[in-house]
Amino acid sequence: MPLPSIPRTVAEWDRIRRVKEDVLSRDPFSVDPADHPEVRPEVVASWRRSMLARVDPGARDYVFDEEVRPRTRLAAVAEPVLNRLKDEISDLNSWGFLADRACRLLTVVVGDFPDAGRVHRQNLAPGMCFGEDLMGTNGLGCAHETQQAFLISGTEHFRRDTEILTTTGVIIRDPFTKRYAGTLGLHCLREYGSAAVLPLVAEIGRSIEAQLLGSRTSGEREFFDAFTAAQGRYRGPVVGVSRQLCVVSTRARALVHEQDEELLRRIAEETGSRRQSVRRNLSSGATVTIDVLPVRQPKGEFAAVLVLHPHEPRSRVNLGPPSADPMGDFRSRLTRALREGHPVLLTGERGTGKRHEARAALGDPVELDGALAHLDPGGWLRRLDSALREERAVLAGHLTDLPPELSTSVADLVAAARTPVVGTTAEESGNVLVRESFPVRLTVPPLRERRADFRALCKTLLAGLGGEPVMLAPRAVAALLASDWPGNVRQLRQVLASARIHANGPMIDLADLPARHARDQPLDEVQAAERRVLLAALRDTGGDRNAVADRLGISRATVYRKLKRHELR
Repeated sequence: MPLPSIPRTVAEWDRIRRVKEDVLSRDPFSVDPADHPEVRPEVVASWRRSMLARVDPGARDYVFDEEVRPRTRLAAVAEPVLNRLKDEISDLNSWGFLADRACRLLTVVVGDFPDAGRVHRQNLAPGMCFGEDLMGTNGLGCAHETQQAFLISGTEHFRRDTEILTTTGVIIRDPFTKRYAGTLGLHCLREYGSAAVLPLVAEIGRSIEAQLLGSRTSGEREFFDAFTAAQGRYRGPVVGVSRQLCVVSTRARALVHEQDEELLRRIAEETGSRRQSVRRNLSSGATVTIDVLPVRQPKGEFAAVLVLHPHEPRSRVNLGPPSADPMGDFRSRLTRALREGHPVLLTGERGTGKRHEARAALGDPVELDGALAHLDPGGWLRRLDSALREERAVLAGHLTDLPPELSTSVADLVAAARTPVVGTTAEESGNVLVRESFPVRLTVPPLRERRADFRALCKTLLAGLGGEPVMLAPRAVAALLASDWPGNVRQLRQVLASARIHANGPMIDLADLPARHARDQPLDEVQAAERRVLLAALRDTGGDRNAVADRLGISRATVYRKLKRHELR
């Protein structure tokens, strides 16, 4: 059976509208493009994504991002091309514009926008968002989401206020970096659109890419030539860094995350014109030897190609696969590591209770706060040395804030310790040298992943508040469970302390909770499913947002929006 073509007639648009209304009446998880052969499968798939994103098909308002920066390199180099386009499409009831990597309007519209009586008037200004998860099915948003050229005609659009249009989107990539730079859109009234429009838009997009190529400086050209040559010469992961750019080869994506870029830039800048090799720990947990190959640049600039050789440190302990109980798994790993004599670095989000867990595992440790070391660096170091010489258990908190001049000494003392030592940092931050001195690093699970022991944790926290014993009513527990707790255990303790004061008797009810939590409702099925999928993808990819986007088949910008929506950033 031949695939359906792009609709061109009123009868075809009416038929697709009826199919769309049927799809909209269904559970989005049950929508299968194969069940609707009369509509292009990629369009039905976009409808389904729009439904999952909760786009309102009857909406007539538009989302604007005030943080957009219209004057980007892409906008600057595309300006002469768009000016020529304006002349070519004059009097054709067509208009074109450029969107950035987040699918936000960059340039003013060129061409002829239809009269307001025919089409709902749009305020086409920089910052207007065309993302599929905000606008629903449209040519620009679909191209952004799938990273492929797209044309949407008439009633194929998800929102009814755009059913009178034909919209297109063509992806623009930087010829040097091969990265997605933005999207070019050319729209017209639906009766003027056809499949022949898309090649025209693609040709204009290639012209913009040519302008991007020509806009590069000689230093940038030399940098990218060196990076390309290194990819062909070396079989392993390769990264190119300069003051403005960080280019990662396909093999390096699993190792190098965004938070590593500043470290790699610092290595390249400090190396200067010398070739050398250094050993570093990356945020992915991998230890790598990096061959630094400097690239000649104009005075005041730097660039280098970094060839990565990953390896597991000999002292790194394999603590086995995770269990279904993240907190129980964490505690058993911590106990095992300390029993085997390994210093342990606890990382994780702020407020997860890192020091509490360390105290519980160490018993009665000597506690040293790295945030206070700057007051008396020498005295702080002597107390650490004395505790280790006396073979007492040590808890060194806030290593993120440790003065740099103590780094080498602290790292040496920790590496040579023959007594239990636990350090704490927020996430994977902190001094690299000190972090590397801990052979075992464990992450304290955030509260949102500890639903199984949530009630028990609340009971423990309430008991620690003192006074008459109190309990949580079931609906109060349900409301608290509905929150994602970005402040983790610390935030939960504050909420419970406030609720304890408001409660008149031995029971904390819904009305006793702070207003935000009293209003919280459990995630519905769609939201909960989306959140579970995102968490699983983040866990499986080690937090790599690019890999999450590839795995879920959505754009990187959409990944960030969904992470922000579910407070997973």
